[in-house]
Amino acid sequence: MFGFGTTAPTPPRGTKADPGKVVGLDLSASRVQGVTVAAGRPRPLAFDAHGALDLPMALHLGGRVPAVGAAAVAVARKSPHLVCANFLPQLGQATVWQADRVKLTPEAALAAAFDAARPAVTDESDCVELALPSYLSAAQSRSVCELAAKARLPVRGTVVAALAVVAHRAGQLTGATPPEDAGRAEWVVPLPRHADGPVSVVVIDADDFALTASLVSVESGAASVVASGAWPRAGVRLWKERLLEALADRCVRLCRRDPRDSADAEQTLFDQLDAALDRVRAGQPVALTVRSAHWFQDLVHQPEEFDAFCGAVARPAAAGVSELVRAAGLPLPPVAVWLTHSAARLPGLAAAIHRTSPESTGVQALPPHAVAEAAAALALRRLAGQVGGGFLDASVPLDGPTRSQSSATKSRESRR
Repeated sequence: MFGFGTTAPTPPRGTKADPGKVVGLDLSASRVQGVTVAAGRPRPLAFDAHGALDLPMALHLGGRVPAVGAAAVAVARKSPHLVCANFLPQLGQATVWQADRVKLTPEAALAAAFDAARPAVTDESDCVELALPSYLSAAQSRSVCELAAKARLPVRGTVVAALAVVAHRAGQLTGATPPEDAGRAEWVVPLPRHADGPVSVVVIDADDFALTASLVSVESGAASVVASGAWPRAGVRLWKERLLEALADRCVRLCRRDPRDSADAEQTLFDQLDAALDRVRAGQPVALTVRSAHWFQDLVHQPEEFDAFCGAVARPAAAGVSELVRAAGLPLPPVAVWLTHSAARLPGLAAAIHRTSPESTGVQALPPHAVAEAAAALALRRLAGQVGGGFLDASVPLDGPTRSQSSATKSRESRR
C-alpha cells in the first residue's frame, strides 16, 4: 500500500475527462498535489506540460495578471515584495498583497490558484475529493469549498487530510511494516500488536504555515479525530529560514562573503534547498553552490549537520506532539506516528519524534502523494454511496474491517 507501483503515462492535455476516474487533491499552504485513480490504479497528477507534480501556492505579482506557481517561487528571496504566499490560513482575514498593478486578498489568491489547477483536474475527472489541513477553521473550510465551486472545480466532498490517510490505511495500524525508503536510523519497525480494542495513530504534516499533528483513533468501524494541534513556529518556511541562516554563516566563515548581501546569491541558495532536503532524508551528502555576480562558493554538508542546524526547531516541535498525545489520556500509546512526505524531509524531525515516542510506537514515512491518494480513495467511496457528502472533519467510516476487528469476529465464530 505504501507507494504507487507502476506509474501510468500522463494523458495529453485537453482530452475529455474519463467518467471512471476520480481525482484526490491535497491542498496546503505550500502547494497543491493530486492523484488520479482509474481502474484501481493511482497515478500522480501533472499540473503542466512539463510534468510538474505539484502546483506551488504562491503568486508572482510583477505583471498585470498574477502568475501562479513556479514563477513566484523563482523570485521568493530576490523580490519578496512581489510574491503573495501563505494565504490559505489567512482566509477571512483583512490581509492584502499589493503591487503596482495588482491587489489580492487571501480569497482572490486562492481563487487564482484554483483557476490554475482546474485544467489539469478537469481533463482527468469530474469527481474530486479535496483534503484540507487540520488547522483551517470551519468557516475557512467553507470558504475553500465556495471558492472551488466558483472556479468550476468539480469537488464532490472535502475531508481533513489526517482523517483521509488513516481511513485509507487503517489496516496497517496493527503490525505494519516500514516503507521501502526507510534507510535511516530514525525509521523503526513497530512492535507487533494484537489488540482487540481501539488503536490510534498520529499523523504529522507540515507546510509553509505550520507543523500539524492529528491523533486519530480507529474504533467501531470508523477513524475519528481525538486531538489535533498546529505549531506555526515549526512551519516549513521557518525550517528553511533556519537552514539559510546556517548555510550563510558557514559561507562567511569559508570565504568572508554573505549570500544574504546579494539577492541573486540568496535566491540561488534558496532554489537548492528542496533538492538538498531530499538528499538529507536519503542519508546522502549535500553539495550546494552559492553564486553572485562576482563570486561563488561551494558548500558540502553531511545529513547530520543539517539535523544539527534545525535542532532548535525540531526539538520543540517533537515536544509539542508528545504533549498533545499525553494530554489526550488514551489507555494505550499510539501504534504508529506517520509523517507525510513534507514532514519527513524536515531535518531532525523524525529523529526527535522517535526519541520522544514510546518504545512500542513505530515512526514511519508515508509516500509523497499519500494524502492525495487517500482523498481519491474516499472519492470512489462517495461515488459508491459508502460515505455521505459534505465536509468530514471529525470521523470517516472505514472501508472494511481492521485487523483487530477481523480477529475479534473470528474469535466469536470459533466460540460458537
